[in-house]
Amino acid sequence: MDRREKSQLLGGVGVNQQEGPPVKRNDCTFGDYLLPPPPERHQFAPSLCFCNALRQASRAVSRLYDAELRGVGLRSTQHSLLRQLSRSGEVRQRDLGRLASLDETTLTRNLRPLMKRGWVAVRPSQDRREKRFKITAAGVAKLEEARPAWERAQARMQALLPEGAGQGLLAILLEVVRLTAGA
Repeated sequence: MDRREKSQLLGGVGVNQQEGPPVKRNDCTFGDYLLPPPPERHQFAPSLCFCNALRQASRAVSRLYDAELRGVGLRSTQHSLLRQLSRSGEVRQRDLGRLASLDETTLTRNLRPLMKRGWVAVRPSQDRREKRFKITAAGVAKLEEARPAWERAQARMQALLPEGAGQGLLAILLEVVRLTAGA
């Protein structure tokens, strides 16, 4: 079997074409070598699963907020915890996790950098097995520094939504959190 027959047998992929001009297939040639067709771009497929759709939306929105908050050295998760602590005052870890809808491990992981930077203080509770957290003066100052970035993220998000949909979306999401809190 000669080269041409091998080339035809193998579909021409990766076989050096010795005679004649390079063979074009799917407009993908490189020198004398045939290349496979370019990968097709995958189209966004909407999910019919509530969980998947909400998680995709959450990640997309987090990226938008993270992009704005990056300039002040915060991530959206950190900003959310600082805001929650500024509203609730000193709070037990279990209660903060419930308020933020975070499990204890995730909450601890997210609080660690805030404590390291001095934005959140921790002290033992009367029950030594529990910890109490509160925002510090430095944490309040960081929130104030982050306010313009957060407002830009809010404005960007609002601009992406259909006219008047923002308040309705917030109401629905808060209701979802409330209804699934005990699930």
